[in-house]
Amino acid sequence: MRWIACGLNALLHFVALAGARPFSRSLAWRVYQSWGRTAYRIFGIEVSVQDDNGGRTEAPRLYVWLNQSNLAEAFAFPLLLPRHATVINLEYAAMPLLGWARTLIGDLVIVRQWKSQAKRGIGRAARRLADGEDCMISIEGVRSADGPLRPFKKGPVLLAIQSGATIVPMYLYGGREVLPRGEWRIRPGRLQLRLLEALTTQGLSHDDRNAILDRLRRLAEEARSSAIA
Repeated sequence: MRWIACGLNALLHFVALAGARPFSRSLAWRVYQSWGRTAYRIFGIEVSVQDDNGGRTEAPRLYVWLNQSNLAEAFAFPLLLPRHATVINLEYAAMPLLGWARTLIGDLVIVRQWKSQAKRGIGRAARRLADGEDCMISIEGVRSADGPLRPFKKGPVLLAIQSGATIVPMYLYGGREVLPRGEWRIRPGRLQLRLLEALTTQGLSHDDRNAILDRLRRLAEEARSSAIA
């Protein structure tokens, strides 16, 4: 019954989103947030955010997601963060309703396997950041199947340096408890988003990319250890 209710919720909100987008991106964003709040209410999921920066980060911000797990987290970020554009892959964007909705709210679609297109997509994200818009991107190449962090990609770091954006690392707790690996039944629970120590890129160059990447890796490992403890 919950999945039926979720399907109806998705269909109604997608129609409303498609109707709102030509007139107002802000209105489309609010419709998408309503979709997420209703979906989480159906499945008994609560969301919260902890900001280690006390809400004081300089715009534009590049929110860098350090740990991916599953689609149960899809609505958490629009509900907990200011309006932003997310860099998503083509497989996600092609997903019926949910993926289509992400393109309607202004997300940036890249094809990871097509390097020249992915590079152009990152360039579009850099321009939007330079224009003052917040963006979000995952730093893991693919989702971790069993919990340990996957290798981090340099693209998000280079994107932040290129645009002069503040990097806000993010770690999300609770995703695997809400939707365990290999299961389809979403369980009631809590998703908590933690915004870790922000990193400025002002005055940095391409040569600083590895140091920033190492710093992000340490932050992710520390956040993961605190979850395990």
